[in-house]
Amino acid sequence: MDFLGPRAIPALIAAASLHPLAAGAADCAALDGTYRYESAATAGASPRYLSDLTLGPERRKLFQMDARSSPGSLNPAQTLQRPKVTHLAATATVKHGGSGASLRFIDASGKQLAEMGIDASGRWTCKDARLERRSERTAGLGDVIRTERVEETLERNGAGDLVYRQAVTIVDPPGGKPVSSEARFPAVR
Repeated sequence: MDFLGPRAIPALIAAASLHPLAAGAADCAALDGTYRYESAATAGASPRYLSDLTLGPERRKLFQMDARSSPGSLNPAQTLQRPKVTHLAATATVKHGGSGASLRFIDASGKQLAEMGIDASGRWTCKDARLERRSERTAGLGDVIRTERVEETLERNGAGDLVYRQAVTIVDPPGGKPVSSEARFPAVR
């Protein structure tokens, strides 16, 4: 191959296409598509939202909280209630490129609410046509602190739906068994 002469550009493009990172980026383009914002119902599980994959101030554009349900003061006789949350997004469009994956959130009328990357809480890597991410976090309260390993995947299933899987294993104190969850976001056709 000629890497310095007049035929250098085609040779460099051919060499770059053989690079594993270039091939991986192309594989995860299969995730690109538009999906429902809320996960499909699963027996005994609360719904998940694609906004759960994002962080940052842009998230506030995706829902409204009812200010009337806030307690105002902490009275021991008063029951604390979660504020009522109204989700504004109806769909989310996944776009994967060289700079990572992003989500564009759209309401029921077709108006774009926000666009955010999903790498803020840890970089996703493309492997075998799916995105993967691993991290460790500290959880617990007071004297009951634990270290958890979190393994996440984002892929498309045979029906074209986006599937998010999470496995959390307690690594300190040792001996924890993985707790797995899965959320399926139907493709919008």
